[in-house]
Amino acid sequence: MNSIPVDLSRLTGLLCVAAPEPKTDLDGEQRKDRDGNHLWVTGLAVRRAGTRKASVIDVQTSAQPEGVTEGSPVGVTELDVSLWEIEGRHGLSYRAASIYPVRPRTDNRAGSSSAAVPGPPQRERGGGKATGS
Repeated sequence: MNSIPVDLSRLTGLLCVAAPEPKTDLDGEQRKDRDGNHLWVTGLAVRRAGTRKASVIDVQTSAQPEGVTEGSPVGVTELDVSLWEIEGRHGLSYRAASIYPVRPRTDNRAGSSSAAVPGPPQRERGGGKATGS
């Protein structure tokens, strides 16, 4: 299965609509990636810049997104999409290196506000876990 990087500069309004939760198998056990890290899934609303319509996607990460809550604006690093097909069913699977909260900031100019995007969490070597700022 080949993954395709998503151009995040073409997306706007990333919002958590389903808080991070463990990704589980049919027996209720938390799934792991190839490196043995537990997988997490977070529901995000995304909108292509310049359009009105939003889509909701489930994004998997190998580290639990810290500080991400339902209804909060978020940032994403290294978002990839993969096409899958199993027994006649098919779909898209999204995976990211990290999902992190974005705090709105107000500008000093009257009536002006903008979103400040903190630097993305840094990944540790070897474990694949993200550490936040």
